[in-house]
Amino acid sequence: MREAAVFYLKKIVYVAVAVWTVVACSLTYGQAAQAESIELYTVDYPPYTIMGQDGVFSGIDVDVVKAAFLAVGINVELKTAPWTRILKNIEHGHTLGTISCSKRPERLEYVIFSAPISAVKDVAVMAALADDQALAQVSDLEKFEVIAVNGWGVEQELSRLGIAHTTTPSIETGINAVINRGVDVFYNGELSTLFRARELGLLDKIKLKHFKDKMSTPLHICFSKQHSESQRLVERFNLGLSRIKDQGIYQAIYDKYL
Repeated sequence: MREAAVFYLKKIVYVAVAVWTVVACSLTYGQAAQAESIELYTVDYPPYTIMGQDGVFSGIDVDVVKAAFLAVGINVELKTAPWTRILKNIEHGHTLGTISCSKRPERLEYVIFSAPISAVKDVAVMAALADDQALAQVSDLEKFEVIAVNGWGVEQELSRLGIAHTTTPSIETGINAVINRGVDVFYNGELSTLFRARELGLLDKIKLKHFKDKMSTPLHICFSKQHSESQRLVERFNLGLSRIKDQGIYQAIYDKYL
């Protein structure tokens, strides 16, 4: 209870930082009403992208992308759709881009990647009392019953490695699978799992195991190579990202959520 109270107090304190971030960008780089507007897609992947019940998007990557684009006079409007549909539309140029995705071999042919926005580290999520001694590197997952979110990069990685697994529709159901359904491992990102487990009040029911051979994976805006505006916009975003890092806004956004 005390941990949850401290966490949410921290979030309240950083609301002021968030307000300052938006105001600072607006005052420095022009009125939002006069800015160019673009449309990007995303899915619920806290704390990087969080889809509120009121339809408002927030999260580390959302706030960073909005601030960086606003720094160069561009407004961002966000929409959501199933992840596999987003990627298919990017591949065919029907969608400009998405927040956020990792650089995977199968995406190189149709995606222009922005500078990294954040990073994710994939871990083995297990029930708190489960035996994890046989888990040292990713290939050891072959010895366990594994589940991953359908269509996400972690699930595609398991497929490429030939590691047998089943799929689940969300982080919540993945956490539930190891706590209540007897699944050995939920393979997922560390921060997203901790964030959702904290919201669900289940932090004490799980533990995370890091892999010796698994490094952090950068996350990017993924722009469609088939879209005429992608190259210009990735250059504008990278410039804006550099500006908000220099001003300390980038770090303030990170501190707000973590």
